[in-house]
Amino acid sequence: MSTDLPAGRLILRPDVVSTVLHDGAVLLDLRSKYFYSANASAWAVVQQFEAGATAYEARRACAALGAREADSDAIDAVIRHLVADDLVEPLEGPGQPAGEPAAILEGAAWSAPSLTRHQEPLQRIMVSAFDPGIPMAE
Repeated sequence: MSTDLPAGRLILRPDVVSTVLHDGAVLLDLRSKYFYSANASAWAVVQQFEAGATAYEARRACAALGAREADSDAIDAVIRHLVADDLVEPLEGPGQPAGEPAAILEGAAWSAPSLTRHQEPLQRIMVSAFDPGIPMAE
């Protein structure tokens, strides 16, 4: 068990939105405009923080999904990533259960969780149709 993780409850910030895919999820931080790819196991970790959880509770839920003791470093890395990129914030109070752990993976087998921040923020990828630097269609 990692000692550098926050001891208190954390909750996903309300301006971090997600879209579930067949093999995980994409998270968009509306504040920074960065987006993240999460495989199914990382999505299971992230979901623990939708209603509030401690790192210990998230790790315990992952164990119920099939994570082994050897996976704890990867689970902790996902939690550290959420904290370091300010995707979660402290929560006062007990929070709510994240749901049945078996339903979170929706039939996918547990694998090492992976959460990746994409290099370019959304505003650098999207262009406006009104950008004078883009030639107009004739």
